[in-house]
Amino acid sequence: METKNSNSRPDKNGFPHYMLKEIYEQPEAVRQTIEACVNSAGHIALPGSGISDHDVKTLRKIDIAASGTSRHAGLAGEFMIERMTGIPVEVDFASQYCYRDPIVERGELAVFISQSGTTVDTVAALHVARKKGAKTLAICNVKDTPLTRDADAMVLTYAGTETSIAATKSFTTQLTALFLLAAHIARVRGCSDAAVDAALRLVRKLPDEIHHVLEQDSQCLALARVFSQYESFLFLGRDIDYPIALEGALKLKEVSYIHAEGYPTGEMKHGPSAMIDESLPLVVLATRDESDPSSRLRYEKTVSNIREIAERGTPVLAVVTEGDKEVRRATPHIIEVPDVPVLLQPILEVVPLQLFAYHIAVLKGRDVDAPRHLSKSVIVE
Repeated sequence: METKNSNSRPDKNGFPHYMLKEIYEQPEAVRQTIEACVNSAGHIALPGSGISDHDVKTLRKIDIAASGTSRHAGLAGEFMIERMTGIPVEVDFASQYCYRDPIVERGELAVFISQSGTTVDTVAALHVARKKGAKTLAICNVKDTPLTRDADAMVLTYAGTETSIAATKSFTTQLTALFLLAAHIARVRGCSDAAVDAALRLVRKLPDEIHHVLEQDSQCLALARVFSQYESFLFLGRDIDYPIALEGALKLKEVSYIHAEGYPTGEMKHGPSAMIDESLPLVVLATRDESDPSSRLRYEKTVSNIREIAERGTPVLAVVTEGDKEVRRATPHIIEVPDVPVLLQPILEVVPLQLFAYHIAVLKGRDVDAPRHLSKSVIVE
């Protein structure tokens, strides 16, 4: 796996920017990540992960530390791991992990996520965890890095070279790796759940589903033209969708320089509602899994929120499940994604948000691949 090299940048293959090219490379990147971890019988195995079955069976807690986009993947991973395994998970900013002098318990696994494997905060956090006696696991896109060399074990993602500073395919492969890690732990510990089993049966179809989402590109461009006039956005998501709201807001900030914040939808009335008017559009994740009663309940609450907001004259862009009719009655600004189990939804939901951010940035004439003041790997705190 290669790191970014300004002297040998890969070809754009006809795309106007690396960011768009890498968004479109996500089906293949996710496919390779899955194929590295799922055998022909459909069983999850993490080759070279260095985590023994005994280690997995004696796990009592998992800590996840990362920065930026990788931390958002970790937040989604928290939902995946806890629901699939019953093991408590705590997610931290990598820098904060170092500052707070974490208490490490016996039987604890510390997971560190980084695209490059050179992010200074994340590497420092790993060293703190090892010094305190935790077993450490790196999830990384590059095999030979300070993070992977110093960790007890690693799970590689297979995003390939990511040239654009804004992370896209590295994020979806991190989400995929976290889902597969959770599935591996669940299998070893003998955990079983109908919703989890459904997600495992469909995981191999994810690349095709992502490709289907990419067919919404023209709709994302049309919506970008509608919303590019605004100077601030609020992204909302419930449950496992909340980390994707954070990531959608971050992508928009990074590449377009538009102010955007991500919030849990249920927290809207605990402060953010005071800011909402016709000048502050909302991007709301409103997908649902019809087979999951909890997902349906969350969806109904979100639909109620959207109706209330739209009736005030606030513009709302909603990411919904294919065939949705309820949200469409409340707002005309819709992006559809395929119907998949809850635990797989983040991998699909983020793709239209990436495209939306990309198109707004292009419409505003931004340097999409090299946003100001940002670098691909943060090597100085």
